Amino acid sequence: MPYGAKIFSFLAVQTLAPERGAIMRKQIQKERCTKIKLEKCPRVCCLYDKVQLAAARMLNADPSVIHIQCNIPLSLDEIPADDLNLPSETYTTDFVIHFADGKAAVREAVFRSHLSRPSVAERLELSRRYWHQQGIDDWGIIIDKERVP
Repeated sequence: MPYGAKIFSFLAVQTLAPERGAIMRKQIQKERCTKIKLEKCPRVCCLYDKVQLAAARMLNADPSVIHIQCNIPLSLDEIPADDLNLPSETYTTDFVIHFADGKAAVREAVFRSHLSRPSVAERLELSRRYWHQQGIDDWGIIIDKERVP
């Protein structure tokens, strides 16, 4: 997990089986998506898994959030990724959030079971570095609810 990451355990999502997908998706997706129009997002949001969908609904309902951006492309040319093992493709971050107090934050939605994957950890770290360089230090991860047997 990236250094300094905030983790938000998301109580509204329960998964019974491992889901496909990961955070920081490729900009061009070939999998199904749920398209929804949110009050706080100026365009239709394409959401690719249950965690991302639930997070979007939660952010839209939060009174301190005034504006949400979904699937924002990252310009990786600005980040030296020599030590990360990522292909040279365009990736997107899940949510850029603008609050009423003028602050901005970034949240990546990811399944708890995917956090141990090296490729997911690399993408999370790259996202954190990118947004830190853009001047956004409030970066965090939204994960699904832990299943209790």
